[in-house]
Amino acid sequence: MRVLFVDDDAGVIDFYTQVARAKGYEEADVARSGEEALTLVIRQPYDLITLDIQMPGASGLEILSLLRSLSPHAVIAIVSGYIPDDPTGQTAACADVLIDKPVTVDTLSRLFDGASKVGQAMEAIRQLGRVPSAPR
Repeated sequence: MRVLFVDDDAGVIDFYTQVARAKGYEEADVARSGEEALTLVIRQPYDLITLDIQMPGASGLEILSLLRSLSPHAVIAIVSGYIPDDPTGQTAACADVLIDKPVTVDTLSRLFDGASKVGQAMEAIRQLGRVPSAPR
């Protein structure tokens, strides 16, 4: 499973990375800004993207719809201490889950498990037809 953590807080990234490794996901990419996240997503597909909202440069909300269009099958989880009201419905249309910070080990672990199951289901569906598997 390919994972991308998007957060400008080094402590948060360290925590996410530790939980990911404990779950057996040794490789996770990190973006500390919205612009960096977009660059990484253009280069390769991800199964799970965690996205903070308040970051320097482009905020998580500013890149959310672009991430969704570039990664239509990824689980996108907004994990933020600031989750605003969403009068436009963009967040609900583009994010799969909104999780308030601070996030617990249990919640993060369940997020990894769920995203892994989604990725496995997509791979099983691809095997039914002639569509080649996307590189993971």
